[in-house]
Amino acid sequence: MKINRENSELRHTNWLKMVIDLIGPKNLYLVAGRGTGKTSDVLADRAQDICYDMPGAPMAFVGDTYMNLQKNTVKTFLDGWERLGWREATEKNTGHFVVDKAPPSYFQQPYSRLDSYKHTISIFNGCNFNLVSMDRPSSGAGNNYVHLIGDEAKYFKEHKLKKLTPAIRGNYVRFGHSPYFRGRTFTTDYPDINDVREDNWILRMRENMDKQQILTILDCAFVLNDIRFEYYNTEQNGDATKLELIVKKLKRWGERYAKIRKNSTLFYIASSMVNVDILTEGYFFEQFQDLEFEDYKTSILSMPPSLEPGARFYGNLSAQHFYADGYNYDFYDKYGLRDNITQSSRGLRYIHAHEKLECGVDFGNMIGMVIGQEQWPNYRLLKNLHVLTPQWIPDLAKAFTEFFHDHKHKELDMYFDRAANAYRKQKQDLATKLKNAIEKQEVNGQMRSTGWRVNMMSIGQGNISHTDEFDLMNDLMRGDVNGLPQLLIDQFECKELKSSLELAPVEKDTRGNIKKVKKSEKFPVKRLPMESTNYSDAFKYLICRKKYMDVVKSRQQIIMSDPSWHRIRKNKA
Repeated sequence: MKINRENSELRHTNWLKMVIDLIGPKNLYLVAGRGTGKTSDVLADRAQDICYDMPGAPMAFVGDTYMNLQKNTVKTFLDGWERLGWREATEKNTGHFVVDKAPPSYFQQPYSRLDSYKHTISIFNGCNFNLVSMDRPSSGAGNNYVHLIGDEAKYFKEHKLKKLTPAIRGNYVRFGHSPYFRGRTFTTDYPDINDVREDNWILRMRENMDKQQILTILDCAFVLNDIRFEYYNTEQNGDATKLELIVKKLKRWGERYAKIRKNSTLFYIASSMVNVDILTEGYFFEQFQDLEFEDYKTSILSMPPSLEPGARFYGNLSAQHFYADGYNYDFYDKYGLRDNITQSSRGLRYIHAHEKLECGVDFGNMIGMVIGQEQWPNYRLLKNLHVLTPQWIPDLAKAFTEFFHDHKHKELDMYFDRAANAYRKQKQDLATKLKNAIEKQEVNGQMRSTGWRVNMMSIGQGNISHTDEFDLMNDLMRGDVNGLPQLLIDQFECKELKSSLELAPVEKDTRGNIKKVKKSEKFPVKRLPMESTNYSDAFKYLICRKKYMDVVKSRQQIIMSDPSWHRIRKNKA
């Protein structure tokens, strides 16, 4: 094959991406900061290389949920392909790939016959990528893949990822020549051990890297690159004899390069600084001002977090309180990768549509609402919603009624801060405004009933102290206290609530009383959903109800009246 301007690729990239391209390992595990182009550059470009090296190969694109794959990751990935010159084939124009449909007749046939093209990306040379999500393990069951790729790998639970291992087999006779055969390509930013949804399995992949092998591959790649330049320059000069010798040398070093890359693993941690020429220094100053230092360390500098779990207000919160199988894919399967997904309560697996809903609401620069149901012996948090200024109460009410439009029993018990009761007699309090905005909304210029009935559950309620909340939440999250339900939170539909609970710090005041540190509520508005304690307060109003509080107080009285407790306390004194 001639190497010329028509079939040679000029890549504009940073040094890290250049190193990855030169090494081309079987397995790539990249931990990199924000703005490094992990999906649109690294994954997209490497996927193209894999496709060219194994025409017809079946591969899997892995994500934490189908929802995230459809709404975010795959679209960014395909945008990266288009920037690299690949185009989506349409009825009017030829192209390089199609999504969610049978490929056109001029595409090569895939190695493995596909029964359905739903949630599949088909490539012009017969390759295809099947979407596989960790919340839906059956999506990869029984299939046969020669390579796995995925972004945001910190959200993949290792034990679930291992279930895909038997599916990575492929056909050695057909694809065994390629260094990418049975490989993995995963990227992510730095995992935060304080986030119970994140898993740091990818950090252990450094143990699989043979540094000497990687250096040898790099040396070989430099030689091969020099030979290609020599070929290109000689071809321009028209020296046929010399060109023939270079072709032989090119073939010899190409074989060496392919051989040395077999069973290779590249693990690398990089900060966002690798892309400083594109991001500019202003980006890093802005991120430093906008982010908490701990977040800046992990998401920008790719440094391990230092916040200890013991510093949390919700110290007993753990992975057991979150569930990852909350989507009803009978509802979402009707959407393709190119469709705009309309989220609805019909897409929640565990909602009881014929029973009332409950919500906790926190008012402020951000109005946060957490929606749940007591499904004894469990209490499930099903969804969280919020609006930020300048959006206000009517916007939140509309978001609620639209999402729960198909809920059969339209009754909502609303719990809120006693401050939201202010001016209730004048009907100017925030809680009443939200109640009215949910129950009646404007349609074609007229106010009409939505069918919802909102019950105000916190009228006349006293203050919920930090200590009372702390005691209840610790007992609730222990999961073994009679009279309290098992707490279950949808980790994807309540991701802001989850983050708020995990990040809420605890401290003791001068009198030794427990306090939730709430300085995060002074953050810039755009940071409030994921970083502030606002959502944790909405959660508090929902859960700290009288019947649960009475269980804790009754339990404390029993403990303190137990003679053994007094003996223990005396011995400690």
